[in-house]
Amino acid sequence: MRVLVTGAGGLLGGRLASLLSASYEVVAGRRSAPGPVGLPEQLLDILSASSIESALDGVRPDAVVHSAALADADRCEAEPALAEASNARACETLARACRARGILLVGLSTDLVFDGRRPFVSEAEPVESILAYGRTKLLGEEAVLAEAPGSAVVRVALVHGRGHGRRGTASEAIEWALRSGRALRLFTDQFRTTVDAESVADAVRRILERDGRGRYHLGGPERLSRHDLGLRVAGLLGLSAEAVHAVTQAEHPLDPMRPADVSMDTSRARRELGWLPRPLDAGILEGRRRPD
Repeated sequence: MRVLVTGAGGLLGGRLASLLSASYEVVAGRRSAPGPVGLPEQLLDILSASSIESALDGVRPDAVVHSAALADADRCEAEPALAEASNARACETLARACRARGILLVGLSTDLVFDGRRPFVSEAEPVESILAYGRTKLLGEEAVLAEAPGSAVVRVALVHGRGHGRRGTASEAIEWALRSGRALRLFTDQFRTTVDAESVADAVRRILERDGRGRYHLGGPERLSRHDLGLRVAGLLGLSAEAVHAVTQAEHPLDPMRPADVSMDTSRARRELGWLPRPLDAGILEGRRRPD
């Protein structure tokens, strides 16, 4: 199977492209940042319909894993039109193009589509994001499922473990800060079911091989706060936790405020795909000590 991974220059997309290349013939679709070393690349601008169609016709993939997005929540708030174009309309254009060519589509979404008012949400529960990022990603989900029947959407939790490129995953960013002597103020009242890219790649493989459809939640085996994660990273890597300071969102409010608890129920993926996320510690220990 030939698989085109969009956003392969990004933190998660690049890592997924690398991991999926062990099972498939992967082409790294990217705009500016480089993809994983050794993989064939396809220039792709998701804001351009002609670029999307040209990429699909040039690569001729059997499946597309759509990771490209505007994932900076602050920038989405500041530039809502760009967020909608990148996270919603691009999904609609890509889904239509995939349907016309008979290409399987797996779209990546986020746990931040939820408002954070209740823990362990399932795919069946109503969605109401408090963030422009989450709202536009939800529009993208709906476009994928409506325009490309038979496609799948995976809502991915906060990513830890080994990433790709200059940005760090949640755990890598903590490690890099502690190794450089920078203090961290981490929230005790912001909860996620953080997951590693290896677990996400495993779920995507299962979806492709088992004809998975609809929405799947991909979260890790533990619900923990940002502060919990900071202490876990420090302890596992033998780093001092003195620079990990506990704060609340009330003490250090963000604009926009982040949802308090977007932990996800992963029962559907476990039941239908036979998927199990890897242990949190395994992912943390595989993180990079410095950016690529």
